[in-house]
Amino acid sequence: MVGQAPVLRGPLPHRRLRLALTRGLLAASAALALWACAPAGQATTGFDPVALAMLDHVNAARAQARSCGDVRYPAAGPLRLNARLSAAAQAHSDDMRRRGVLSHTGSDGSSVVERVERQGYDWSRLAENVAWGYEDVGDVVAGWLDSPGHCRNIMDGRYTELGVGLAGTYWTQVFGAPG
Repeated sequence: MVGQAPVLRGPLPHRRLRLALTRGLLAASAALALWACAPAGQATTGFDPVALAMLDHVNAARAQARSCGDVRYPAAGPLRLNARLSAAAQAHSDDMRRRGVLSHTGSDGSSVVERVERQGYDWSRLAENVAWGYEDVGDVVAGWLDSPGHCRNIMDGRYTELGVGLAGTYWTQVFGAPG
């Protein structure tokens, strides 16, 4: 099963100072984040601070029951980062930025399924969230949670893994359940 939320275009605030401070704080706390963001026993080495911060925000959201539009979701278990999903998400964010287009379709016509399979991920369930114009993790996750389709992807307890991509202000999340 493949889920796809509508694209989410965010505001383009000129918060360069906030962006610089956010990135600085993320970089400064990377060592702590490696330890603190992962569920017990989960390796997080090799993931950048933005992916770790995204994991933390998404897992905090999933830890609370919430409504996504007209659908009520119970709290869901935490996700873990997956390198193959992250590679697919990053490639898609890079592609969207290069083209200046926000879309679930790649420049080569690819879907999330094709991009994930190119990375060798064996899946049983996939979903993708994309957004543009948000300058920090907290704002983009809040935007996704305010959008019923994106929120459903975040809260769906059938997903167990997450991939994160960021290029400029083009964000991609790929949710997966292994096959």
